[in-house]
Amino acid sequence: MDQKSLYFRIGSAILGGLAGLLALLVWIGSDTFRRRGIMMETYFGETVQGLEVGAQVKFRGVTIGAVRQISVAAAEYPQAVGETLATDPSLRLVVVRFELIRERVAGSDGRDFREMVDAGLRMRMASQGITGIVYLEADFVDPARFQVLRPRWEPAYPYIPSVPSTLTQFQTAAEQLMARLNDVDVGGLVQRTDALVTALTEAVSSGEGYRLLVEAADAAAELRTAVHRIAPALEATAAEAGAATKALREIMEGREMRAIVTNTAAATAELRAALARLPATLATADQTVRRIDALASDADRDLGPILRDLRAMADNLRALTEQMRRYPSQALFGQPPPGGPAEEPRP
Repeated sequence: MDQKSLYFRIGSAILGGLAGLLALLVWIGSDTFRRRGIMMETYFGETVQGLEVGAQVKFRGVTIGAVRQISVAAAEYPQAVGETLATDPSLRLVVVRFELIRERVAGSDGRDFREMVDAGLRMRMASQGITGIVYLEADFVDPARFQVLRPRWEPAYPYIPSVPSTLTQFQTAAEQLMARLNDVDVGGLVQRTDALVTALTEAVSSGEGYRLLVEAADAAAELRTAVHRIAPALEATAAEAGAATKALREIMEGREMRAIVTNTAAATAELRAALARLPATLATADQTVRRIDALASDADRDLGPILRDLRAMADNLRALTEQMRRYPSQALFGQPPPGGPAEEPRP
């Protein structure tokens, strides 16, 4: 009886643990079971080695979904195969289907995603850090550089084009560089380089090049001789310039120069003060000129009658003088001369 009870307890504990584990799994995956995301697909023309089902889909570092299926285009769309499997490059693509979390993407239907694709939305594979875990990355690129691949079939889910990964782009660039290097005629290039070196050697050792080198050496020797010849004069000139600079510095720093600077500053201050007083002086001079002008006007007005009276007096005096000259007796005795008018005295 005790042994049966023990078995019953062990069985109950095992069943309870399994039930708890099942409940935990249901609780952890409740969001997945309750909410359904947006299924999308893309196609890669390169190897997807390292990309596994369940890998994350990120947009600039933010997880927005997960990979749900990885397959081959020829197997997913057999109706498009026909007899062109070996000749149609689109049938060699790898189909990657992924599910996006609705709450973390801006689009909700195929039209929204088509507009984002036209704006440059593309998918590419990327590796995470030093671990090398491969995931899908969504990002916007130049749509003119990365054209949209149009498959021959109708995609089962909304389609987002892909771009080569960074590693693939480097490999493609390296392959193109190697192809160009293979097209280069290395042998001919070496021969032309050897011929160029030979021609340069001959030109330097003889001919026009040798003559130029000799002339350059002669010119350098003459220049060296001229430098040695004028070096003492240059040193003397430099010494005189140093002495003149020193004398000029002493003059500038001397007492007389300080006095001149001080007097100049004082004269400048006085000139500034005189200039400040100049408007008032000009105003006073203007008033004086106006007064003189008024006095001249008054004098002109008063002198007019006086001058007229003086002119009349001068006329009367002239007439009186003429009368006295002609009739002196009248001026002396006050009587008119007898008879007719007296004759004018002869000079």
